[in-house]
Amino acid sequence: MLRSIASFALLLGASVVLRAQEQEGLVHGNHAGTDAVGLNPARIAGQWCWMDVNIIGADASVWNDHVYLTGRERSVLGEMRETLRTGADRLVVNEDPRSGGRHAYVHARLKGPALAWSSGRNGFGAHVSTRAAVSIGGVGESLARFAYHGLTYRPQHGIRYADDRLRIVGAAWTEVGGSYARQLVARDFHRFSAGITARYLIAHTGAGIAFSALDYTVHDTLQAEVHKATGRYGTAMPALDAGRGHAFDLGISYERTLDEADGYVPHTGCDALPYRYRVGLSIVDIGGLRFRDGYTARFDASTAYFQDYNALEVDGASGLDSLVSASLSTSRAGTGFRTGLPTAAALQFDHRITHHVYMAASVVQNLAFGDGLRIRRANTAAFIPRFEHQRVEFALPIVVHEYDLRRTAVGAMLRLNNVSLGSDDLLPLITRGNLYGLDLYFRIKWTVFRSPVCRGRRQAQHRPGDGHALPCAVPQ
Repeated sequence: MLRSIASFALLLGASVVLRAQEQEGLVHGNHAGTDAVGLNPARIAGQWCWMDVNIIGADASVWNDHVYLTGRERSVLGEMRETLRTGADRLVVNEDPRSGGRHAYVHARLKGPALAWSSGRNGFGAHVSTRAAVSIGGVGESLARFAYHGLTYRPQHGIRYADDRLRIVGAAWTEVGGSYARQLVARDFHRFSAGITARYLIAHTGAGIAFSALDYTVHDTLQAEVHKATGRYGTAMPALDAGRGHAFDLGISYERTLDEADGYVPHTGCDALPYRYRVGLSIVDIGGLRFRDGYTARFDASTAYFQDYNALEVDGASGLDSLVSASLSTSRAGTGFRTGLPTAAALQFDHRITHHVYMAASVVQNLAFGDGLRIRRANTAAFIPRFEHQRVEFALPIVVHEYDLRRTAVGAMLRLNNVSLGSDDLLPLITRGNLYGLDLYFRIKWTVFRSPVCRGRRQAQHRPGDGHALPCAVPQ
């Protein structure tokens, strides 16, 4: 079993454009607090909980659409249990036979202390977290099959292939961020807010390679020929402080309220102002990392011939540089390696079906274009029905990867008071479906749902025409 899982993880990393983990089941709730800020910083202006403090949290995600893990007779979890009982490895790694380009993603985050606090029309936030991501994009079907079978895959020998958008980029960093949002408009049945998050980044490691042209032929089990290869690569050795960077998130949010919003100030009364629907638009992860001792190079080759590609060994950055310099006709080295964060535009929609029942939807569109060394965030569309109460919340995220309905994942998220546990890709673990990825997230928080005004610690502010500013003893 361990061999199958290790092979599955290796093929995920070797085979193919990556998807960023959004925690769709977690971020759309009205009590999401510190988690909602990551997708749209405007959400903290008027958040339903007065203060949300993240104590510890983590999430990890790996996904691809080329290789999958499956059992022989049971679900993956069932086969794991059977393997532990009998000692026989019953898990199998298979290749997806469908045609087209391939995608994959690996992402991990340790979420440390974070705060989201509502103060009148303003919202404030702060967070510390460590993230790591690797993206591989622009991989053609033929190259993906070589990654799975090896270059000795005879059905593709002697055929000339071209992959002109191949990107492999990864980085790890720690970020310290602060957020601010403000309710700009509260009039008639409309609320409008805007927010920003600024982050200071400390880089730990990074590497990447990007091809603007790759034209090649694998002749047989020994010989391969690169007809044309143009691109750039860079790397930085791991270090606690390998470089620095900056990043920003920008967001706006609009609510069509159920009651009149004239003069509404969040948390000057006991109840939040309910809405019929909410629309948000944001751009996240604008920025990048610059590595202090990073190494970078550009290359251009018309022809490179390898008589025995099985004998090639690349040991670190110096080995890669030696191979490129010896094999390609032009190679120009330099310093100042940089990599960009997985920038994306995100559109969110949340509709109140009835009391405590909502339907959310979101679209995340990658904005990493061109031939730069930028981590790619995958395109996703999601639909998230949920039941939400102050102390209990359950969501059922349905996520479509790369806008391909064949790549649909179903997950689940449960929040009990201040503890949340969920996954956006759970179904293959408990059914006999093919497992293309793994996904899990949890949070442990301390949440203050009602403000000091509602608890009687301060005198409530009364504004004419604002029923929500009255003390909570007055019926709403």
